[in-house]
Amino acid sequence: MNESRKVLISGASIAGPALAYWLSRFGDKVTVIERSKNFQSGGQNVDIEGPGQQVIKMMGLEEKIEAKNTREKGVEFVGGSGKPYARLLKGAVGSLTSAYEILRGDLARILYDETKDDCDYRLGTSIAALSQQDDGVSVTFNDGSIERFDLVVSAEGIGSSTRRLVMEDDIRFRYLGVYASYFRIPKRPEDKDWSQIYHGKHGCFMVVRPGNDTDITVLVTFPRKQFDAREVVGVAQKAMLRDALQGAGGPADRILANLDHDPDFYLGPMSQVIGSTWSKGRFVLTGDAAWCPSAYTGQGTPLALIGAYILAGELKKQPTHTVAFESYERLMRPYLSSGRTISPGLIRLLHPKSRLGIGMVRTAERALASGFAQFVFRRFSSDVDQPFNLTASQNVG
Repeated sequence: MNESRKVLISGASIAGPALAYWLSRFGDKVTVIERSKNFQSGGQNVDIEGPGQQVIKMMGLEEKIEAKNTREKGVEFVGGSGKPYARLLKGAVGSLTSAYEILRGDLARILYDETKDDCDYRLGTSIAALSQQDDGVSVTFNDGSIERFDLVVSAEGIGSSTRRLVMEDDIRFRYLGVYASYFRIPKRPEDKDWSQIYHGKHGCFMVVRPGNDTDITVLVTFPRKQFDAREVVGVAQKAMLRDALQGAGGPADRILANLDHDPDFYLGPMSQVIGSTWSKGRFVLTGDAAWCPSAYTGQGTPLALIGAYILAGELKKQPTHTVAFESYERLMRPYLSSGRTISPGLIRLLHPKSRLGIGMVRTAERALASGFAQFVFRRFSSDVDQPFNLTASQNVG
């Protein structure tokens, strides 16, 4: 086993604290920094499936996650009348709902609570500059202080600012042609324990999902040909969303009336992150900062958990960090390519603008929910979720 290292992780959502859990368990001295001054409790529902569930079980977090489960029963596809025309139960092929269904903020809090006594957490802290040497990394923080670490990890997400400092030329973005917005709105007595999907007018796609006792969560995506960073700053965000929701039908009016309810409101272009490499020297990427597949895949959280587990395991067993980073990338890349990305063409199909297009999508959703289709999909896709055996090849013993 390698000697204890001093590791800096930037980002305290899912990937960062998950990596901190394993590294601290293996004896490393871990510091986790987070740009936000407050621990963020918001975010969308996240689904933990496949090998991601294995990681949760190895961490012993099943009961804590179950206690925060949103109790979502499955997915309903809802038409203009407000009645569902198709339904997918929890665990069905194509369903949004998995066995572990939890709000992102609740999962982040669980991971934080599991690691806070063994790791140094610093809120309101970010990396202003870093300089790599053969024997370490000198990091300058936003308060002007300087500290030295053996390794630095960016787990900051798709818009990682630290990644730009070190690996800007190694990363490109694949814009998927839509903007996405997610936030919470007040819960009503009539709200169901089902995720509900609406195909609105003008290509507006809306999903409302169970949240907690007081709120439900909302995801709205809508087509936009051009991406301009100036459009997603300040009040321009909500102005753009209002335009997309206007006259869209379904829950659009309710959503419009509650745009100011959630302080953690988010809107931005939906893109994939494609990296030619995930490391440079003593600096490495994990989670969405390395490979964001887009929210439509439902794979962001499982991949964050799996990536953290594999990265920590390789750092534990390999002789140097260089070999560990190479092995981590060699193990993760095939998993990412095995059906866990989505094409812009499919995105366009999910945002039909005409009545005919909406009708065709609804027909496809009815077909997907049929017993025959579910049987066929389960029969021929059973090998997709296990491209490698985590427990056999990695670090728990």
